Amino acid sequence: MKPQDRYKQERDESKKARYQQIVQAAESVFFRKGIEGATMNDIAKEAGIGVATVFRYFPAKEQLVTVLADGIMEEIRLTFASIAEQNATCLEKIGLLFDYFISLLEERRSSFIKFLEDLHLNVAHARGLYGDVSEHGIAGRKIFAIFTAMIEEGEKDGSLRTDLPAEEMLITLVNAFGLFASKLAYQKNVLMLPSDVEPEKQLLLVKEMMMAFIKAKS
Repeated sequence: MKPQDRYKQERDESKKARYQQIVQAAESVFFRKGIEGATMNDIAKEAGIGVATVFRYFPAKEQLVTVLADGIMEEIRLTFASIAEQNATCLEKIGLLFDYFISLLEERRSSFIKFLEDLHLNVAHARGLYGDVSEHGIAGRKIFAIFTAMIEEGEKDGSLRTDLPAEEMLITLVNAFGLFASKLAYQKNVLMLPSDVEPEKQLLLVKEMMMAFIKAKS
């Protein structure tokens, strides 16, 4: 390799490493302080670099928010895709989706749920600052396409009850379960209301009830 080529390669690798360093620092700060409460100075301090360096890579805080949101949506898409590829019935795959939602109660995941809640609020109040958020919609459509394929399998494999439209039933229940899991994750991260039933136990009970509801009648 020519010296100039080696130099370019090393420079590119250094830029990528710095980029990831800033993104990881931003994740920690946003998860800890929220989008509105975080500043570029906070992110620079977390990364151990000067704030001018942060601005060279990301001229606005909103660009960092968008990068993190894209990463979260991709993680969700990959999880749905992995579940869809399992050698299992539709009913079993729905159970795995419910398990994924339950995993949102883990510390880091509950933090990214809070981040997404904050993002929705910030975009609603300052849409112009976040530019084109259509990429999130594209990711959402990809996730929905994967889920639709699961539903089509369920209409054929006999694992679901047939007296209700499969698409309407599953979309309603999975949305309801996902929203409930998200709210519990958010409360756990911010304010846990007094309860004798742990969030994980609540979700497991709801999962059991929903799985019994959608299961094919013997």
